[in-house]
Amino acid sequence: MSPSATESVAILMPSRFDRETVPALLQEVRRGIHEGQHRICLDLREVESFDSAGMALVVGALRAAREAGLQIEIQGVQDSVYDFFSLVSVERLLEEPQALPRPGFIEGLGGLALPLAEGSQKGAILIGRSMWGWVLSPFRGQKLRLGKIAEEIFQAGNGAMFIVALIGFLLGLILAMQAWVQLKIFGADIFVADMVAVGVTREIGPLMTGVLVAARSGSSIAARLGTMVINEEVDALEQMGIHPNRYLVAPKVLGLAMATPCLTLVFCTMAILGGWLFGVTTVGLDAMAYIEQTHQALRTADILAAVIKGATFGALIAAVACSLGLGVRGGPEGVGRATTRAVVTSIFLIILVDAFFVLFVKLGA
Repeated sequence: MSPSATESVAILMPSRFDRETVPALLQEVRRGIHEGQHRICLDLREVESFDSAGMALVVGALRAAREAGLQIEIQGVQDSVYDFFSLVSVERLLEEPQALPRPGFIEGLGGLALPLAEGSQKGAILIGRSMWGWVLSPFRGQKLRLGKIAEEIFQAGNGAMFIVALIGFLLGLILAMQAWVQLKIFGADIFVADMVAVGVTREIGPLMTGVLVAARSGSSIAARLGTMVINEEVDALEQMGIHPNRYLVAPKVLGLAMATPCLTLVFCTMAILGGWLFGVTTVGLDAMAYIEQTHQALRTADILAAVIKGATFGALIAAVACSLGLGVRGGPEGVGRATTRAVVTSIFLIILVDAFFVLFVKLGA
């Protein structure tokens, strides 16, 4: 072994061991490592001022020496500096970050399903408590907040009216176009009216309206309640003896449960109007014949099913949004996460509940 490999070098640290003196000392430590010293000693007996830059030098030197197979010793540590060292785990800082194992298919599927299941459970519990409290309110001498319910209906219904009507009209046009492409082969152009009216009223209308309401009103409710939680407004209500479920949740659930069926009927009406416009202007059907065919195809049960689905979807959206909004943690980032989860969970539950509706109708038939 060469003499240079057996020699050791001692580096005396100055009294001020901070960001101003660290760069020069770091170069000296690197030079000692580069020259292949067997041992490098960091002498801290003169150190009086110590900050995070000094700690970074110590950690960097230890890490570089470990990679080079050399030995670095620290000696002469004063009590004040030793207290600073005791606050930081140097060994932990020297450890290389371990890559987290990638979740498998089952774990990934569970990671997606678990938030949806938790949101569904919280929403079900919240809607049950809210409705039970609303039913018992008159018996407890508490007034029903009809004005707040009307305000929620107006905010959800009036705000979403235009977008619901526009998408319904365009979807009716598209559905009529796709139906006509197939029906004209058999010379059954008039049955475009049946396809549009029945398809929109039974399935597409309530489903699409629920998705639009979830994206617009559900996200808004989750964001508003989440902001109230961060600003400690909900805690203030509880301190005043006002229960958040009765004061905040119940009006929103009832308001959205009443507004969504109305929006569903608007969507279905505009979709039928779009199909009628396509049938009259493009297919060449008689306007009154199209209306008569639509009247014959639709039944009262179809319209009633659309209204029931709309009310169910509206209450579901409000319950999920309220539960996630009131459960916000982590500041503004938590509000963003709650808003996103409210929309995703609501859409998932809408599709799931709609599937149960279809299954119930099939079994009943």
